[in-house]
Amino acid sequence: MGRFKVVIIGDRCKECGICIEICPRKVLRRGDKPNDRGFRPPIPVNEELCTGCKLCEMLCPDFAIYIEESK
Repeated sequence: MGRFKVVIIGDRCKECGICIEICPRKVLRRGDKPNDRGFRPPIPVNEELCTGCKLCEMLCPDFAIYIEESK
């Protein structure tokens, strides 16, 4: 397990893909499961590579993702 945890609030996501594209470590990929609005929120696939830079969190227009330190 890495030092950081990627938390995605799926109901807020509109599948813009900004978080996936901006991540320098390619921690996220587009998910397969649609939310209630039909959008597919991203899922962490390489969470152990997350450096906690929070670019995804800062650039998400829907506040659908945030980074927290692992416990």
